[in-house]
Amino acid sequence: MARKTKYFFNPKSLSFERVRDNRSYMLWRGIGFSSLVLVLSLLVAVVFSRMFATPREQSMMDENATLRRELKGMERSVSELERNLLVLKERDLKIYRAMYEADPPRPVDYRGTDYAELKTLPEGELLQRIRQKIERLGKDVYAQKVSYETLKRLIRSKESFVNSIPAIQPVANEDLNQMASGFGYRLDPFYRTFTFHPGMDFTVEIGTEIFATGDGIVQKTANDGWGYGNHVVIDHGFGYSTLYGHLSKIVVSPGQTVKRGQLIGHAGNTGRSTGPHLHYEVRRGGNPLNPAFFYHNDLTDEQYRRMIEMSNRESKRFD
Repeated sequence: MARKTKYFFNPKSLSFERVRDNRSYMLWRGIGFSSLVLVLSLLVAVVFSRMFATPREQSMMDENATLRRELKGMERSVSELERNLLVLKERDLKIYRAMYEADPPRPVDYRGTDYAELKTLPEGELLQRIRQKIERLGKDVYAQKVSYETLKRLIRSKESFVNSIPAIQPVANEDLNQMASGFGYRLDPFYRTFTFHPGMDFTVEIGTEIFATGDGIVQKTANDGWGYGNHVVIDHGFGYSTLYGHLSKIVVSPGQTVKRGQLIGHAGNTGRSTGPHLHYEVRRGGNPLNPAFFYHNDLTDEQYRRMIEMSNRESKRFD
């Protein structure tokens, strides 16, 4: 195809003159067009790479997502360990230390590394929390180890005292499903008002065997028609006593020495009761204590934690 000839009007000569090719102009025009094409291509490539990951990038993204899930799972596990350790610490303070009249352990100093350098990493804040929790957990575990070593020495020196303290459940209750009502303010089944419940109720069939929870001497056996019904009170010494109420039958007598785990009677529905159950109390110096804190001899740590949770629920009272 023939190349077109271009003309322009020259006002000086008042005539049309032929436009001559300017090679420099054409060269820069070509360079400009090529640069525009290159920039547009790079822009398209960048947009495409952001919208669509390569197989390698997708694999790395999947690995990162898996790592995030694992880290969050680790944080939940560490938090669960912290809760379990808190139960042990509470057990230490409210039971062992009170029982053996020992000074409470020194508070743990939680001042440690802040792990600020982890914040610069992906999921840095999560990593920082986990490391701080693990460090704090390690200090707590060491403190509890020291505390229990102290208690072990006290136990060896107070064998009689240890045997006398109520330390088992008064009924065979390995699955914990027989506990009906815990210690504290509960709805009274007769007056429909919230009153203080000084013990724990276990739903059991009439005739179920009831056991002494610690060594001691039977202080009292009686029948209270509008109260505990047939009930037994055991004096364990060291200021501790236990009460077993609403029995159908009593097989011990006042003044009799009993051992932990010895049969003392059978469950019933006597006295102020709305159904067959055992009402069980632990007292020290005449003041009621939460019996749930005294089952450490026949419960695992997990069962003990469940028992504490169940005893704190606002469940039904039977007396």
